[in-house]
Amino acid sequence: MSATSAVQAAKPRGATESIIAALEAMTFESFPDDLVAAARTLIIDGIAVAVAGARLEEAPRLLAGHLRVQGGAGDVSALGLGFGLSAVSAAQLNGTSMHVLDYEPMWRPGTHALSPTLAASLALAEERGFGGRALITALVRGIEIQGWLREAGRTESHELRFHPPGMVGPIGSAVASATLLGFGPDEMANALGMASSRCGTLFTNLGTMTKSTHCGLAAASGLECALLTAAGFSADRMIFDAPTQGYIQAFMPRFDMAALMRIGEGYRILDPGFAIKIFPAKFSTHYGITAALELRPAIPATGDIARIEIVAANVPSSDRPVPETGLAGKFSVQYTVAAALLDGEVGLGSFTDERLRRADMQELLPKINLHMPKDMPSLYNTGRYAEVAVHMADGRVVSARCSNPRGSWGAEPISAAEHRTKVRACLATSLPGETVDEILDLAARVEGLDGAGLRRLLRLASGRDITN
Repeated sequence: MSATSAVQAAKPRGATESIIAALEAMTFESFPDDLVAAARTLIIDGIAVAVAGARLEEAPRLLAGHLRVQGGAGDVSALGLGFGLSAVSAAQLNGTSMHVLDYEPMWRPGTHALSPTLAASLALAEERGFGGRALITALVRGIEIQGWLREAGRTESHELRFHPPGMVGPIGSAVASATLLGFGPDEMANALGMASSRCGTLFTNLGTMTKSTHCGLAAASGLECALLTAAGFSADRMIFDAPTQGYIQAFMPRFDMAALMRIGEGYRILDPGFAIKIFPAKFSTHYGITAALELRPAIPATGDIARIEIVAANVPSSDRPVPETGLAGKFSVQYTVAAALLDGEVGLGSFTDERLRRADMQELLPKINLHMPKDMPSLYNTGRYAEVAVHMADGRVVSARCSNPRGSWGAEPISAAEHRTKVRACLATSLPGETVDEILDLAARVEGLDGAGLRRLLRLASGRDITN
């Protein structure tokens, strides 16, 4: 070893170098079977939810028209919409479609780690002909960096300044894209430095179409940063080492670097894991929905409700007593509890403008009082709960409390059969039964698909002619 090499070997790694080394150690060959199985679940959940989002909500269709006018032509599948786009445009559109229903898995601490990473990875894999093993490797790395960043920078919901997928999603997308492109440490560091300047999204847009683009733009931004890096575009290569005015200081001022440096100690996809959503709404509302559904059999006539008292965690973005649209209802504790009590279910049809305007909903919403105690934790699985007390006109009071919605951490899991039902229902919003069957078959063995097999899966999910 030369003297120069010896000095370089003895030089301590900075945080950025250490994190990238930990990510590079995450190889498909080293993945345990349960991690690969979890990745399969995430991939089909994300694809199915994107297909439904593209078909049921207006935002993806408006965005699709805009991207096509702006020159986003290409052959990368727009899920659920039947045409192709450029890779970056497809990542933006599919990430938006994947998030618009608020039906994708939830993570702890809370963020939407799947849509920014999966949308970018699918777009690049389809364009460049990568297969399932490469897709899973990219997906795992992209989700892991987001999970560890949120763990190191965790704060209570009311303390957050930015919507989490806008803080960490571009980083996850950049890592996943850099992985597929075969970047070395310097190139990945450059892509991360560029992606750090693409971060930031505001809570004020929750309940609007713009909220769904937080994930779509994160997917597109990270992918674009990787592609620009490959073209020679420069950025700061020490994203996690800046002493002042850097990424960490801007977005997570109480950051615990020691926690981030634990990256690689197990997989956050497995521990603490993720929660498969069974209701297409903000996860904070699932607590109240669960309690309300428990109460529903005890309330034979919802017209006899005098008032409803709800106690829930202090998540300001979920306090929406009078949502203006069905879409905004997804983020309202009050609306989701009302929907559960009135309909006995909360599903894809619960958040239309028509459902919001119906007389029974308009009569019940003013009877709901929401209390958010300042001392109740808002982090999932740390003591938060929702309690719903329904006061009937005859003086009777029935109440229920939920501390762990089904499918979340420490609660009864969602069965494979239930998840398959969710996936089928989402895919069936635009695709015939035989196509759904083939998608499910391909997704069940995604790690064995080559580039052509993965491309077929995505063309099927887009609804395009697959004979070309």
